Amino acid sequence: MTLWMKIALLALAQIAALSAMIADKQWTLNTGTPVVLQTEPVDPRSLFMGDYARLNYQISRLRLDGEAGVGGDKEFKRHDTVWVAIRPDPAGAQAVSVHHQRGAIGPGLLALKGEVQSFSEFEWDRATSKSVKQRTLSLRYGIEQYYVQEGTGGQVERPPDGGKVSILVAIDARGKAGILAVLLDGRERYRETLF
Repeated sequence: MTLWMKIALLALAQIAALSAMIADKQWTLNTGTPVVLQTEPVDPRSLFMGDYARLNYQISRLRLDGEAGVGGDKEFKRHDTVWVAIRPDPAGAQAVSVHHQRGAIGPGLLALKGEVQSFSEFEWDRATSKSVKQRTLSLRYGIEQYYVQEGTGGQVERPPDGGKVSILVAIDARGKAGILAVLLDGRERYRETLF
């Protein structure tokens, strides 16, 4: 095999890998069920990618105990893969339960795949200024960053007139999520496009 054939094969392999990544994301966006998630955004800046909003969702931190706790499994370790049962709601999807196995999620609910970032046994109670026993999971879903045009990241971080930021995501049959749009006060502000 000549040097030029090796270079051509290497270039073809790279193009195929990039095409597969793009196709995977488009599959999620085109076939997934649209769900609105409530956020708590901040606005850092990447030297390589430009402005982006770092998104923290209400479903990113789940209480496992008490009245506000979600159902499902109760013991987790860092980096565990979990399945969160999501009940769609136009005002913002709600996490119903969290499980180690996808099969534990009942009909009528969406299964969102996530990874445990941390598991804590105690939480600080600001009212009493004491640590209280409260098992809490911090999760990551792969939709925690959204890149925007340069100079517009602050609009997502601090919307004008105290507006409310939410994210429209698509959750596909594999449990993967992809950002479809950024919503400000329920109206589409940024839309994800292929190019």
